[in-house]
Amino acid sequence: MHLAFNEDQATFATVLAQMLGDEAETGFHTVADWGRFDYGTALDARLEEAGFYDAAAEPDLGTVAAAAMVHEVAQVPVTVECAASALLRPFLGGDVPRPLAVVVDDAPGAIRFLPQAGALLSITDGAVRLARLDGQVCEVASLFAYPMGEVASDTLDWTDLEVDAAQVRTLWQIALAAELSGVLAGGLSSVLAHVRERTQFGQALGSFQGVQHRLATDAVWLEGARLLMLKAASSRSAQDASLALAHVQNHATRIGYDLHQFMGAMGLTLEHPLHRWTYRARALRAEMGGAPMAFLDYAEARWRAA
Repeated sequence: MHLAFNEDQATFATVLAQMLGDEAETGFHTVADWGRFDYGTALDARLEEAGFYDAAAEPDLGTVAAAAMVHEVAQVPVTVECAASALLRPFLGGDVPRPLAVVVDDAPGAIRFLPQAGALLSITDGAVRLARLDGQVCEVASLFAYPMGEVASDTLDWTDLEVDAAQVRTLWQIALAAELSGVLAGGLSSVLAHVRERTQFGQALGSFQGVQHRLATDAVWLEGARLLMLKAASSRSAQDASLALAHVQNHATRIGYDLHQFMGAMGLTLEHPLHRWTYRARALRAEMGGAPMAFLDYAEARWRAA
């Protein structure tokens, strides 16, 4: 695996960073009636108009650039449907509308991004199906800092897609690993800024070794998660994808605990963006059965490869 981007990927990352640096579109703003999420409509439109969601299909960018984009976009306070559009949609064929919501193995309950979605993608062991949406969705309130919705799947007009279901499942594991590592990295950056500025006993909180050790451990776990995710995006193997997802889901709870521990009470309010990242992480750490299922997927893939 090459640990450095090629020239095109580096340029792609630089331009994306400039777009994400626009505080007017990506910064933290409280929402009317203290809503728990802020959908980045303007950012989403810019990414789509500039062709960023098509990067995975470009030979010189590929799934590595797409996964890196998901990771970076997940670090801003606003939320957009990026993961499925960047890593699944380019490989589904035809004109697939977006935003794209995803359900795996007919999991019950509310589905992320369903209220904004133009289509719902269903991934099971044997098939990948697509249903276009037009007013069938019921938006539901949620703590998870995502727009969430429900729909009666038996009322939808499903189309079977002629794609490899196992490969689509692998790509979705990569997408989830990228998004979860990104939201946790965004939360960590917010907490690092806080402990540098907040003083106690005449010193910055970040100067105390106990704080440094735990946040440094979190940073090591997250850098490992980023590298495992990029390796999986490069190889697109089931083994690498399941390990990348298992690693970050396994550490998500502990990292989230540390972030709130060192942010203090402000991090529990809707006046600070930390909840935007940690509550997204709570939803993502349970996707596809959570870390136990991802570790089982890894063990099976590793055994088959032996």
